[in-house]
Amino acid sequence: MNENKSTETNETAESLELLKKLKTQVFESSDEKLALALGRPVSELEAWFSGAEQIDEDAQEKIHGLALMRLNSENKTNQ
Repeated sequence: MNENKSTETNETAESLELLKKLKTQVFESSDEKLALALGRPVSELEAWFSGAEQIDEDAQEKIHGLALMRLNSENKTNQ
């Protein structure tokens, strides 16, 4: 059980790091634009950033998919 908790914590931390990168590198540091892309309210993003709420599994999948598409394409255009 502790192993599952540790894995969940790592996944949440990874998702939060990707969320921060997406916000700054792709969405011009805009919570509103990032929330729109994820289909989530701004208040939920703010809760994730502050640590008041955990990022749910559905949101983690969306964040990883968006990061895969948008961060990779950003890297290609900057080369």
